[in-house]
Amino acid sequence: MATAASLGAGAGVPTPLRVLLVDGQELLSRGLRLLLDQEHDIEVVGEAGDGRTAERVVAERLPDVVLLRRGHASRAVGEVCRRLKSLLPTTRIVLLTDGAELSASELAEVTGSAGADGQVPRDSPVDDVAAVIRAVANRAAA
Repeated sequence: MATAASLGAGAGVPTPLRVLLVDGQELLSRGLRLLLDQEHDIEVVGEAGDGRTAERVVAERLPDVVLLRRGHASRAVGEVCRRLKSLLPTTRIVLLTDGAELSASELAEVTGSAGADGQVPRDSPVDDVAAVIRAVANRAAA
């Protein structure tokens, strides 16, 4: 697995990367914000507790990457991904999954039909979360 240091921003990737956090648990979202704000090339530009608020914040703040918590309702997450992509097609979406990573079929369903660009387990070290954010942003710039 690539490390955060090996996935720095490439040509065409904005610095700092503008990130929106979407998670219904405020305490965890704020903690993740504090940790990501320590990364030199990542700026958390907003937080949203649900999909409807995320739509408003995406339209206002124009994030490069949306870190979206995927709970148990994958169909609802798919709809949120579609709506965010329709508002800002250039934004990349990383699913923050509960527990283990999605299976290949689950990931294909959400990425193929909804437009998610990556995933990271919610219990990952912050370096891994930052690395995934950088990786999906680098793919967008390629």
